[in-house]
Amino acid sequence: MTIRKATYEETQNILNYHLKVLKEATMGYVTPSHQKAMELMSPFLNGGGYYLVRVKHNMLQGWLGLGRIIDQNTDETVGFINEMYVLPPFRNHGVAKKLCQAAFIQLRSEGYKKVQLNVYAGNHAKHLYGKLGFTDVSTLMTKNLD
Repeated sequence: MTIRKATYEETQNILNYHLKVLKEATMGYVTPSHQKAMELMSPFLNGGGYYLVRVKHNMLQGWLGLGRIIDQNTDETVGFINEMYVLPPFRNHGVAKKLCQAAFIQLRSEGYKKVQLNVYAGNHAKHLYGKLGFTDVSTLMTKNLD
């Protein structure tokens, strides 16, 4: 089992999953399209973001997107988990937890003192994030006016 930065080829492979990832991660709040995926991923990758991948027996099991943002509340530069995805056959085997733990080590080595992420209501990963020590900062709420 290896967790490491993705190669260029692995990154291209990951990008092929973006419609599926977008659909699952946003819990139906975002209509998946190639255009929307590019709107979300281009700034991440062009801004120095990269993927950590978990590979076992030369098989990609999952990935986590790492980058940085400016915390709008504190103006502090913090590490940011842009995306986490575990391929279905490898779910419920601790892959996501191991990816997060590797991300924490990586971000500390880059000098970050804090990591943030955004998770949609209803996303089952929120439970894992809570177990890893993440806490809610704010809640975006919406109401249809029709």
